[in-house]
Amino acid sequence: MRTIHKILIANRGEIALRIMQTCRAMGIATVAVYSEADATSPHTRFADEAVFIGAATAKESYLSGERILAAAHATKADAIHPGYGFLSENAEFAEACANIGVTFIGPSPQAIQQMGLKIAGREIAAAVGVPTVPGYNGEDQSNAALRDQMLSLGFPVLIKASAGGGGKGMRVVRLMSEMDDAIDGARREAEKSFGDGSLLLEKYIEQARHVEIQILGDTHGNLVHLFERDCSLQRRHQKIIEESPSPVVTAELRERMGAAAVSIGKALDYTNAGTVEFILAPNGEFYFIEVNTRLQVEHPVTEMITGLDLVKLQIEIAEGKPLPFAQSDLKTHGHAIEARLYAEDPNNDFLPATGTIHDWLLPAIDGLRIDAGVEQGSDIGINYDPMLAKLIAHGTTREESLRKLRYALKSLLIQGVTTNQEFLLRLLGRPEFANGNTHTGFIAEHLAELTKAEDAELDRASAIAAALYWQKSWQSSDALMANLPPSYRNNPYRNPSLKLQLGTQEALVSWRHIASDQFEVTTLDTTAQAQILSFDARHIRLVIDGVQRSFRLMKVGDHLYLHSSLGSRTITRLPRHPEVQAAAEQGSMISPMPGLVAKILVAVGQAVKAGDPLLILEAMKMEQTMRAAVDGIVETIRVAEGEVVGPGAMLITLK
Repeated sequence: MRTIHKILIANRGEIALRIMQTCRAMGIATVAVYSEADATSPHTRFADEAVFIGAATAKESYLSGERILAAAHATKADAIHPGYGFLSENAEFAEACANIGVTFIGPSPQAIQQMGLKIAGREIAAAVGVPTVPGYNGEDQSNAALRDQMLSLGFPVLIKASAGGGGKGMRVVRLMSEMDDAIDGARREAEKSFGDGSLLLEKYIEQARHVEIQILGDTHGNLVHLFERDCSLQRRHQKIIEESPSPVVTAELRERMGAAAVSIGKALDYTNAGTVEFILAPNGEFYFIEVNTRLQVEHPVTEMITGLDLVKLQIEIAEGKPLPFAQSDLKTHGHAIEARLYAEDPNNDFLPATGTIHDWLLPAIDGLRIDAGVEQGSDIGINYDPMLAKLIAHGTTREESLRKLRYALKSLLIQGVTTNQEFLLRLLGRPEFANGNTHTGFIAEHLAELTKAEDAELDRASAIAAALYWQKSWQSSDALMANLPPSYRNNPYRNPSLKLQLGTQEALVSWRHIASDQFEVTTLDTTAQAQILSFDARHIRLVIDGVQRSFRLMKVGDHLYLHSSLGSRTITRLPRHPEVQAAAEQGSMISPMPGLVAKILVAVGQAVKAGDPLLILEAMKMEQTMRAAVDGIVETIRVAEGEVVGPGAMLITLK
């Protein structure tokens, strides 16, 4: 038994803040570590102390065990909580903590080592009678060996990073021609995310659900499960919606899966928090995949239905205290659903997005929890995972929690960076989700409908609000304008108008003054009656065709950010007569996202065919292979490996 007085959190963002909040409630001092990019981040400021550990890249900061241990020594921290990702499943780091007398808040280095070598987990599961997905995790990691194993397993095959999770280093291979690119890409992502490029293979089960069991063990031989989480809705093999209880797991199946998870945990002599992950096949059979030896991103849904604080329990277990309950004491209460808010563009293959959060306002709803690592003014760069926040709604029923979550997502205001907010709303609004009829491939199957960005009512109302906001701003800009009628012109035969950009479409808005603050507005092939009820620098309240709404606005440069009960839009005022631009060079490759040039795959003078890979961009731990759009010869390469480029940058030209 020992008492922990100060914890260094070897992580960043929302999970660092979440751990610090529990520490503060327990009276435990906290130490943050931060990179060059996080000097003023919320987690850095929230901690009692903070230590700089290096450059913005994770390899030079959050993945440097040596620097983190030095920070613990400098601040006399007696424990380290790794959060998730980075060093959380690094057995050498856990061992290094023990060697200097610092408590690692997690499982033993031996358990991490066993589960880091995924084949050991499969062997343990098989030994206790739990079926496993057919696969390969041998020592021979050559491309030739992996290709042979894929052919032996039969397509489709799932490639996974042996050392980590979170969808990093994962690829589904369906054709022989895809094998080498998938192996190389998965290996690079695994090395960058976890510092280990070793891979494993699994037979990919179609139409399956991803169901995991939270386990918790102490150092006195007690081990329990905290029920299941359904994490079937995934994009790029990364979870974005999680819920508990699962809508398809019966009481009998829950008991069997829970018993299987506990038996695996006991075989590992597992301590602290962990997650046993399963694939649930359409026929109701379940298969062991792996044990994640850390806290999970989706742990809040378990906390919401059990009323437990998993971080508090982790700390108490690390202090040597026994679990304060037995399996029979544990009960679930209601239903919880979590949605992950990412800085990404669902309409552009979920590529990461960067920018500055100019406006940020969180809804306050009974039963809603928001874990966020950003704030107004936060700069979202290319170095880390693009998750910004998690919204978790709890209700007495699944229907109630779903309704709360959808309302919260609709009310959340974030302006300045592209997110998956509207995508999440469309996903949660699908009848298949309401009926619990989804699987791990659901998003890919329905991608076209889910990324349909048109919202005529939102576009129309936003265009009207923007035009009248600018009109009112002009009128109140000086005393002379204030004494003139709205929209005064010396040419009485033409109504004032603006040309606006709303997302991917242009809209011409014209309006005619009718009476005091009342207008007839024409835009997007419709005409509406609008009245201004109130106005200030950040808000305008309108009645549009009898419906009253308030619009929150922020002007940054050429952009006007609007938010209302209908949703959010970014509007740009366009010049009435755009400048003539030269046509882009035929075959030119333009960067679709901000990122780092990870690898150039061609040379000047090389002949390529349409679809050939030319270059690999990396952003937020994710790779994007850029391919030739046409047949041609590489004329110029305008970037170098290791160079950071912005969206729209010219990368390669073909002739």
